[in-house]
Amino acid sequence: MARKREKNGTRGAAAGLRPVTHTKLHEQIVAQIQDLIQSGNLKHGDRLPPERELSAIFGVSRHSVREAVRRLEQQGMLKSRAGSGTFVVLDEACPLSQFLAVAVHREKSKISEIFQFRRMIEPQIARLAAINATPSDIRHLEQILRDQMQSLDDPVLAGTHDQAFHVALARATGNSVLFHIVERIGDVLRFIRDEFSQTAARQKLSLRGHEDLLAALREKDPEKARTAMEKHLAAIEQTMLDNEEI
Repeated sequence: MARKREKNGTRGAAAGLRPVTHTKLHEQIVAQIQDLIQSGNLKHGDRLPPERELSAIFGVSRHSVREAVRRLEQQGMLKSRAGSGTFVVLDEACPLSQFLAVAVHREKSKISEIFQFRRMIEPQIARLAAINATPSDIRHLEQILRDQMQSLDDPVLAGTHDQAFHVALARATGNSVLFHIVERIGDVLRFIRDEFSQTAARQKLSLRGHEDLLAALREKDPEKARTAMEKHLAAIEQTMLDNEEI
């Protein structure tokens, strides 16, 4: 009986899905599942049909299905559990990061809006960190910078260290509200990084920006820190908007 109910449940989760036809197939799958989640047709805890069944529903390869699921997991909307399947997971504590991830996926112009927001707060975060950072904060940032430097050949790992630097910088302000805001924005930036090729050159650009920020913190120079962050954000935003292989 339980098995029959489970099978019916996966059929219900498949309702509203249709074959996809465009070139970036996994993006079409992502968009359809996002629509079902946002409309409430897929709810927290719902299990998606198995990969083979989704492949047949969408009319695509299983590889395309896996890529779509991976993207949605990065957005925090799905979670795969070994031996159980893939489930809808909605973070009720932070719907903002999920909303922004969807918005960026649908409309790349949202990247400019996210960076506009970052330019409003992160230069001031850098300024405040230069005033309040403790020796322990400085050592922590130095370690993250070393880790980032050693992972330039691994875009995923380097991206993790990149985000960790900004979060640690926010923590160094001593302001818990700023820390949590940057932490949540980081959830979206992970998705943005995945949308663009993260070349070693782009990682080196990020590293140089972080080195300038750390130098300003060591000197306890608030204005230098603020300016360094402004330049850092502008440089990274430009490479993402141009999607250049710098």
